[in-house]
Amino acid sequence: MFVLNANFPLRDQGTSNALGLSDLPRHRWYFVKEGFSPKLVEQAITTDGVQRSEVLLDPFSGSGTVPLTGALTGLTPRAFEINPFLRFLSATKLRQASGEGFSVACATMLSALMRPKPSALEGFTTFTKGNRWERWLFPTEVLRTFEAGRRALCKIDRKYRDLLKLGLIGAAMDCCNATRDGKCLRYKKDWEKNEAAASFFQERFETRSQIIYDDLVAAPLNLGRCVIQGDARTLIARERRPKFRLCVTSPPYLNSFDYSDVYRPELFLGDFVNSTECLMRVRLRTVRSHLQAKWKDPHKDDFGSVYEKCIIDLKGFRDQMWNRRIPTMVQAYFEDMEAVLKALRQRALPNASVWLVVSTSAYGGIEVPVDLILAEIGSRTGWFLREIGVLRYLRSSSQHVKHVEDEKRKSIPLRESVVIFDASKGHQTTKSFRV
Repeated sequence: MFVLNANFPLRDQGTSNALGLSDLPRHRWYFVKEGFSPKLVEQAITTDGVQRSEVLLDPFSGSGTVPLTGALTGLTPRAFEINPFLRFLSATKLRQASGEGFSVACATMLSALMRPKPSALEGFTTFTKGNRWERWLFPTEVLRTFEAGRRALCKIDRKYRDLLKLGLIGAAMDCCNATRDGKCLRYKKDWEKNEAAASFFQERFETRSQIIYDDLVAAPLNLGRCVIQGDARTLIARERRPKFRLCVTSPPYLNSFDYSDVYRPELFLGDFVNSTECLMRVRLRTVRSHLQAKWKDPHKDDFGSVYEKCIIDLKGFRDQMWNRRIPTMVQAYFEDMEAVLKALRQRALPNASVWLVVSTSAYGGIEVPVDLILAEIGSRTGWFLREIGVLRYLRSSSQHVKHVEDEKRKSIPLRESVVIFDASKGHQTTKSFRV
């Protein structure tokens, strides 16, 4: 049985969440709640003695914290991301352009925003007023102002297009009638009475553009294409560039969140998808950590003793869960994660290490100790477990205890942990923790 380090030096240091990113250069260009702190990446680099220019890999790039932190510290980042908007976000944070030229491009964009254009998203599902749900995400005038900017992008120098596009999407989301709340968008209080005007959209775009300008000047980068669109389960094994020295990543949590649904507005605003069918194709290619798509059922069910006990318990309480396919989702998740760990092992240098940030979960009041199960899977696929460090404890959400009558099972504490693997047994680190 693997032992948790409840006294891990990074515990309760805010390293597993995105708090504070809004003040950091380039990280602050777009806030993603599910991100984690650059402090954890910096700590992994320091602890494992990673040298400048060595490869830092992130198979689940998300908002780009790992590749950006690596780039700012002189490493060679490589990252993969399946969600088209999040890949765009990660890659754009790494772009460099002339501050002066960007200012000129911003002025052109602000002029274009004064001439609103009809949007193809008007009347599409819940994007504007007039749908059968009687709720809508954006005021029509905001969406039309955004569309004017989107169309103007083709007339602007390519060096600045992605930076401006990110500013436009961010400004539109600042005007959204709903905010992100866990696995869904929740409408703001009295949203109908407080809808944003086109002038507010313009103000937010100007403010966001100023932040981007400031960071282009103060935190310049010089990188090529290092965030690749695609599925980590296959891309890692196909990678032909130098092997990695350090991998820091946080795969989708086993919490039934569908991140392609959470970021649905951005996916459509940025024209990364243009239909519900296209969105479904994205969902079907993600790690099987949610039930919002009819993905292929898993075939393998041998992931160690911890998993075996867990899955038996889950199946025994299937009728107390909000979805009877939850045990199948858990099985599929670990099948996917085993594939990732196997592929990483093939692409690792002899002195490589992996820092895997994960969260436990619970369904029907049954704990799924994700960190312990992944520790066992990693050990069975050629990795040597160094440590499982607790980063923080969390409260269970209502979905974890819905329909559960047993008070003991209702009180299961969830935790976020970092599972650290080494490619070689007895691999030496600098053991230097900054807390």
